[in-house]
Amino acid sequence: MQLERKHRSLALMLTVMLPLVACQRTAEPPAAVDATPAPASEPQPAATVTQPSPAALPGEAPPEGVLHAYVWECDGGLTLNVRNLFREDAVTIDLHEGERKLPLVVSASGAKYADETLTFWTKGGEATFERKGTPPVQCREVRAKSLLADARLRGVFYRGTGNEPGWMVEIGPTTRLLFVTNFGAERHEFDGVSSRGADPGGVTVFMARHGDQDIKVTVAREACSDDMSGAEFDHRMVVEFGGQTLRGCAAAVQ
Repeated sequence: MQLERKHRSLALMLTVMLPLVACQRTAEPPAAVDATPAPASEPQPAATVTQPSPAALPGEAPPEGVLHAYVWECDGGLTLNVRNLFREDAVTIDLHEGERKLPLVVSASGAKYADETLTFWTKGGEATFERKGTPPVQCREVRAKSLLADARLRGVFYRGTGNEPGWMVEIGPTTRLLFVTNFGAERHEFDGVSSRGADPGGVTVFMARHGDQDIKVTVAREACSDDMSGAEFDHRMVVEFGGQTLRGCAAAVQ
């Protein structure tokens, strides 16, 4: 009789506990998450996040087709050498009293720079220069001189051009050589340029190699006239590249 009572008590206990166990299992999450941090010597891999490219600083570099420097010839024989200060939204102008810095100001069109006494307002290849108390003068950009002024600021020491196909070579700064051909469609950059020959002979040969491409540029100090524009230069330039020999004119920039 006592054993029967024990069996009945055990059965009753099981009847009560089973629903409780079922409730506990139902409350558990479908998959356990180990929240224990990894040891310091084995950090967990971070998620890959694509960072946006840093925005370029305003005026960090000139927009496509804009130069660092310009040369303007104005009525009355005045020549203005203008340098862009891209970081500062300003220009400097070389005047007989010294260099003047003019900040960019609001204008309806073009680019206008002014201070208390000077105004320089450009619209395409033309500009107006005005000094307070005097009539304004009209100016025109001289592209060939602007290109040389721009190259000078960038440390280039020879700049040459030619035609058919239109090409351009810049040597410098340091051991850099840039060759652009086919009217700008092809661009080749070289570094580690070597040279041989110099004054008093007046002929210098520059050579460079990049990958399987070789270039040889010969610069001779003699008068040269562009066969299309008629512009006069103080050097001749011959470029040997890709089985072609291109002839043109060059200027000593520095």
